[in-house]
Amino acid sequence: MAKARSGDERAYRTLLHKYERAVFSICLRMVRNRDEASDLAQESFIKVFHSLDRYNPQYAFSSWLFKITSNLCIDHLRKRRIDTFGMDDPIDGEKGEIQRQYKAPDPTPEESYVRAEKIRRLEDAITALPEHYRIMLVLRHQEDLSYEEIAQTLSIPLGTVKARIHRAREMLKGLLDDADFLT
Repeated sequence: MAKARSGDERAYRTLLHKYERAVFSICLRMVRNRDEASDLAQESFIKVFHSLDRYNPQYAFSSWLFKITSNLCIDHLRKRRIDTFGMDDPIDGEKGEIQRQYKAPDPTPEESYVRAEKIRRLEDAITALPEHYRIMLVLRHQEDLSYEEIAQTLSIPLGTVKARIHRAREMLKGLLDDADFLT
């Protein structure tokens, strides 16, 4: 990072290659659209490049980068309405579309329907959360960041992270609170 800050283009390219997958993954999970995620990931690195002089080396570079990325995604989501999608639609992955796969043994058609409906309801509920709660769930449960890493990434107090994750889970529980969802 020190070399990149001093203008070493090769060092910057090394950082880009090291973090491009993680940044794209955060963007894709937040916006759920491969093209938009790609644009946002690219925009994140452009913003980082133009802000290298403001990076504080006492903090992890990844935290700073993920904060910039998550803020760009949140801003993007605020500018557009989030679309929902069906469970039979393919998933956008880093290398193109992936057809959904279900584990064996083959469930009955009714079990398949119930499971697909639960997943759809869960995804819809997560999508319905305000962005500042959704990013908490993405960073914690999809990116596997610790509470401390989330606090550092978003530059918010650890207590705020814990409270928001708790509230996000409670909001999800409220949105999904009926007996047939949990069985």
